[in-house]
Amino acid sequence: MSLPRRALLAAPLLATPALAQVAGFPNRPIRLVVGFPPGGGSDLVSRPIAQRMGEILGQPVAVENRGGANGNLGLDAVAKSAPDGYTFGHVNNSVIAVNPLLYRSLPFDPVRDLAPLATATVGGLFVMVPADLPVRNLQEFIALAKQRPGQLNFGSGGPGSITHLAFELFTRQAGVNVVHVPYRGSAPALQDMLGGRVQLMIDGINLAKAQVDSGRVRALAILTPQRHPMMPDVPTAREQGMPDLVVPGWQGFVIRAGTPESIKQVLQEAIRASLEDPGVQETFRNQAIIIGYNDRETMGRMIAEETARWRPVIEQVGIRLD
Repeated sequence: MSLPRRALLAAPLLATPALAQVAGFPNRPIRLVVGFPPGGGSDLVSRPIAQRMGEILGQPVAVENRGGANGNLGLDAVAKSAPDGYTFGHVNNSVIAVNPLLYRSLPFDPVRDLAPLATATVGGLFVMVPADLPVRNLQEFIALAKQRPGQLNFGSGGPGSITHLAFELFTRQAGVNVVHVPYRGSAPALQDMLGGRVQLMIDGINLAKAQVDSGRVRALAILTPQRHPMMPDVPTAREQGMPDLVVPGWQGFVIRAGTPESIKQVLQEAIRASLEDPGVQETFRNQAIIIGYNDRETMGRMIAEETARWRPVIEQVGIRLD
């Protein structure tokens, strides 16, 4: 009799050389620190993976939310944990690669104190306007903004957020003057857009798709190299004459630097196997989340590329946070 797919995923992992090299690991629950409040996009990614990792490893993987300081509080907890594999943390590309450029001082050094484990998902940011704004693509919005300099408002999820940086990149490439209005999260910015006080937002598919489907918001572009499979009618910025307006997004996991390589390999393989699980894949598919696994070496290169991408933008804009 053939084994269920879930069993087939777990069995090869338990026999990997990595686990054989770490006898007894894990022998107690593991903590996954998420640096944002419960219920957000970070939770949507972390919790299904944590549950499946616990099944694969034979020990619970408990999610601990430590929201605050744009993800820095959560990373600080990981950076100050013991390098034994029993604490690791969720990150997105903004938190791990951009925050060190934005904040004047951090209580940890992301290069010295943290090590990549694996990426899990990829995403994209959508450029959105209210449905009653008379524009249907980026060029029409740019033309309107040039006709009304300083009269259109952009609502971001907060100063220094990836949505804010994407906005700065867009307005500089487009040569337009749009007013940045920072909010404490995307939800209040969206409410002001629906109320007519904000004419532009840039955000992820979790927010964009529901609003576009409702007919209240129009998506002008996605800032990725390819269109999103869940919103295939939305063209990329590249397709609309802005080849350099690409803002990739991804989520993944890091661990305390100095953790033994064999333990990091066990956790990396558990993340990979979790992402191959049909149940996890179905959960993500229902939430329009795209799986994008990369091993820890590749993730390290991705972090360096993100830092190099945003350093000149942040220096030009002069954004610094305390």
